[in-house]
Amino acid sequence: MAFSSYHIMTIVASFFSHVAIFKWLAPWMLRNVSPVFATLPRDKQIVTRNRVMSAFHGAVTGGMGLYVFLYPGEAIPTQIWCDAPTYRHAGCIILGYTLADMLLMVLDTCLQDWMFIVHHAITFTGGYVGSVIPAVPYYGNLWVLMELSSPFVNLRMILYSLGQERSRLYLLNGILMLVTFFTCRVMTIPLWFQLAEPMATGELYEIGPLLFFTIVVLTPIIYGMNIYWFGKMCSKSYQHLYHTLFSNYWL
Repeated sequence: MAFSSYHIMTIVASFFSHVAIFKWLAPWMLRNVSPVFATLPRDKQIVTRNRVMSAFHGAVTGGMGLYVFLYPGEAIPTQIWCDAPTYRHAGCIILGYTLADMLLMVLDTCLQDWMFIVHHAITFTGGYVGSVIPAVPYYGNLWVLMELSSPFVNLRMILYSLGQERSRLYLLNGILMLVTFFTCRVMTIPLWFQLAEPMATGELYEIGPLLFFTIVVLTPIIYGMNIYWFGKMCSKSYQHLYHTLFSNYWL
């Protein structure tokens, strides 16, 4: 199955919407929220604006992923072939966002990071097969569900850039970040083992080579990156909490 006109419009709208957020909405919001933003070097302003764009993206797609997870309809673990419109449009939004972010990386070297480049390449592939191939939507939606933690991850970086790393909002957001990241990006790993049965019967091999490659190769890579990032988050959170408690104890 190929893209329909509706899917193409969603991709295009997503691309231009994210560019508009980065170019106009993000700087306007940041200047009104904190006067510190205007004093940041140009590179840090660009990175912070990019974080705002990513936070909006995560809120939209993560919300769609949560909706499909809670109200799956026919997108259940045992259903191999199923056209789930909400999930497919979420994949189109991810495609548009990824294209916009990759363009921004090309234009501004301060946004270039090899792990994010690898992550975007994998995400682009996952978004493409999810929006084109109406198969295993339950498992593809687990990719979309990962985005639910992105607003908190990006808000943490925004607050840090604005000098709010000792605020209560920063602490509360850090807790929510850890909870959502673990819940949506780590705790969902065992759900993929349900594919063992259709793999044993051979039904899974009928979904096509690209989607099969995404499941057996790219999915372990993306979850490996999630585990790595979660470990770093836990380490940083422990250091921050220890420093805060230690300082308060002695002061």
